[in-house]
Amino acid sequence: MMGEVGSKDNVVVLKTAFLIGAVADGLIAIEWFLISLGLVDLPVHPSFFVGSGQDFQYVMSIGGLFMMGWAFLLYWGSVRPIERRGILLITAVMLFIAILTDYVIFSHLFLAQQIVLGSSVKLSLVILFAGSYWHSKRVHG
Repeated sequence: MMGEVGSKDNVVVLKTAFLIGAVADGLIAIEWFLISLGLVDLPVHPSFFVGSGQDFQYVMSIGGLFMMGWAFLLYWGSVRPIERRGILLITAVMLFIAILTDYVIFSHLFLAQQIVLGSSVKLSLVILFAGSYWHSKRVHG
């Protein structure tokens, strides 16, 4: 009985992690599409970078497509969270790489506050996704 409860709780944790990621990526994708169309002038989340120009708008449209695709992938993972939990680990690794590239390659583009805030958002998602994945591995093997 106790194993069943832990297993059900773990499914809820995994689904929640997947859905938080899907909603976050979906909202960011919409924001990036709006930026690419010139309809809003916002800092790009989650890095808070401020850009301009047609080439920037073009890159934002491509980034928005990929971000929306990842949102759908995370939603798809939520449908069968135990079987697709590896998507969370891949997502965590990619976010961690994004943190590193922000510091190592692109730090000259950011203010210190942007780096700290953007990295904090990404790191919290890394912890959520990787923690959910490892907890699930411990419960389900």
